[in-house]
Amino acid sequence: MQKIWLPSWLYQLLPLVQLLAGLLLLAIFGDDPLGRLGGLLLCAAAALIWALRARGRKKATARKP
Repeated sequence: MQKIWLPSWLYQLLPLVQLLAGLLLLAIFGDDPLGRLGGLLLCAAAALIWALRARGRKKATARKP
């Protein structure tokens, strides 16, 4: 299985892109239950990724002497 590596600038932008896409879905399809669900899931995924990355950075800096 081939691994896919993203450039660091794109990797760092992914949660922001997910958040913006989720907000766009909510703005356009907010009246539709599936549009609302999709938008909320994208926003939740972005928030989860930011939280996990922040926790990983905190642990990584705590390990360094």
